[in-house]
Amino acid sequence: MDEAELRERTLRAGVVCGRVVHHTDKAIVAVGSRAGQLVVAKLLTTADPYWVARRAHELRVYDRFSTDPPPVRAPRLLWHDERLTVLSHVPGDRLDDDRHLTAEPAAKLVQQLLDALDQVSSWQPTSPLPAGVDYPARVAAEHDAGLIDDRDHDALHRILTVSGELVPTHGDPLPANVLFDGDSCALVDWERAGRYLPGYDYAVLYTVGAHTSRALAQAIVASAAAGGASAAFAVNAMLLYRQEIRMHRALPAGSVRTERLAALAEHGERVRYLLHRTR
Repeated sequence: MDEAELRERTLRAGVVCGRVVHHTDKAIVAVGSRAGQLVVAKLLTTADPYWVARRAHELRVYDRFSTDPPPVRAPRLLWHDERLTVLSHVPGDRLDDDRHLTAEPAAKLVQQLLDALDQVSSWQPTSPLPAGVDYPARVAAEHDAGLIDDRDHDALHRILTVSGELVPTHGDPLPANVLFDGDSCALVDWERAGRYLPGYDYAVLYTVGAHTSRALAQAIVASAAAGGASAAFAVNAMLLYRQEIRMHRALPAGSVRTERLAALAEHGERVRYLLHRTR
């Protein structure tokens, strides 16, 4: 049913639909062509208000690109209706196909990616992106739910009282959202783009990659320190760690859930060390 709707809607958009490259319970993604141009077609298949709102936000971000292009390679919005989004195809090879990094990335790719994330944080669109996280509310909610203890809560609160301004951020640089083409790094899937504390994109990458690549983890921590963002990075890393724990606890029982939760438990110790060494 989803693929039939995808092909019907892409036909109306003037897209010759090719192969499906991604299919979840929320969306289906295919590659194709439109007026001789390679494109990506994304069909939202859920009516869940959260994902409907995320897509609406992503469309607004892509609208900005026409007047305020980001300083990295990114898709361009070509067409959309209430369910279908058609974007320009961005060439490149993914950092990884999985949510969590499964292999050691080359040092050259790590540096390209960190440079791209730095470029995004220096982006100055005409009107500011919306705030991506209400940090005090998020910390309070995690504490109230018993997901962070008093010591972690106090450290987070202390840093937030002296934290700097929010900066433009991609918001979701997972391995599958990062594409490399020669010496160029591109970022796709901007549905979580907004303004966050410095180091948020670093923290996303740290959350899904530090347990696989010690070199990547060290490069991220060093880059955060070089940019004067160690404290903010630690806050982001702690909140994203707790988010990842919740996500994986909700998975069905199986080897993926078991292995990821074990890796995340170890990762939590790294994050707490970073948080409590910050003064």
